[in-house]
Amino acid sequence: MTKDRMIKGLYNVTNPKTQQEQVLKYLLKNKTITSWKAIETFRITRLADVIYGLRCNFDIESKDTRVGKKIFTTYILHYDK
Repeated sequence: MTKDRMIKGLYNVTNPKTQQEQVLKYLLKNKTITSWKAIETFRITRLADVIYGLRCNFDIESKDTRVGKKIFTTYILHYDK
């Protein structure tokens, strides 16, 4: 049996059970996430709310990107182990 990896003593990223843990695990591996990726991967439709909760403990930057007339946000995790 492997020990669960806890981040900041609050987030289990080995066996994520909450939306925040799922998104944090993804960000630790990939560094960025968009709303569309969250919908496709986790079926999370309110990524901004999940990010808001994570920002209490992590430095997460929001970067808006314009594609034609549409604007979407990419969230970038700045975290050193």
